[in-house]
Amino acid sequence: MTDAMVTARMPMSKKEKGNSVLKRAGLTASEAINLLYDRLIEEQDASFVEPEPRRPTEAEWKEAFAFIDSIPKLPRSEFADMTLKEAKLHRLRSKGLL
Repeated sequence: MTDAMVTARMPMSKKEKGNSVLKRAGLTASEAINLLYDRLIEEQDASFVEPEPRRPTEAEWKEAFAFIDSIPKLPRSEFADMTLKEAKLHRLRSKGLL
């Protein structure tokens, strides 16, 4: 089998930290990359390597909170403090059925 080389660019600090984790696991970077490719081929799916979702910025949170705060509050219902059974009985009484 002919070998091929895979290259990637990353900050040196990330490489050093990652290599430290791999070393503790008894793996080299080449072995880890081979395992990654094995899984990609086997599963025919790369969703497990997708980056974490982007976190909202402070401004986006403030905008979301302002939107929520702008939603008008509904008036309190007469049934709000009743159980479902109590509400049903109340409705039946109000219709003269009890």
